[in-house]
Amino acid sequence: MNLSWKTGIAALALLGLSACACIDPHEHHDAAGTVERFIDQQAQPEQLPPCLASRIAQIQDGTRFAAIRYRHWASHFKSTVYAEVPAGMTLQLHQEVRIEPGQCSHDELAVIVQNDALSTRKGAM
Repeated sequence: MNLSWKTGIAALALLGLSACACIDPHEHHDAAGTVERFIDQQAQPEQLPPCLASRIAQIQDGTRFAAIRYRHWASHFKSTVYAEVPAGMTLQLHQEVRIEPGQCSHDELAVIVQNDALSTRKGAM
C-alpha cells in the first residue's frame, strides 16, 4: 500500500474528530469553580435567573444558594452556574469548589461535590 504522509495525517485527523464525536455533550464532568456571590432572602424573583426564580420559596425559607463561576472542561469560556449550598456546609466568597455543572436554562442547578480548597479571603457565610 503506497500512502503519502498527507493521507496519513488526514486519517489521524479524522480519527481524532471521530473520538470527539463519541463524547456525550450532556454528560456531566466535575469542574473547579469559584464562589462569586450568595443569593439571600432579599432576592427579587424578577432579578434571578430562571433556575433560581423557580426556587424563590426555598430562598425565602432560608435555603442558601451560591453563584459559582467555572471554566467548562472542553472550552476556555467561563460560565456562571447556581448551586444549593447543603445544610451545614460553610462556604466563603472566592472559595474554590468542585462542582457538577447544571444548565440553568433547563432548570438544573449545579451540585457542589467538594469544598476542601478553602480560601482565606473575607466573606464567610
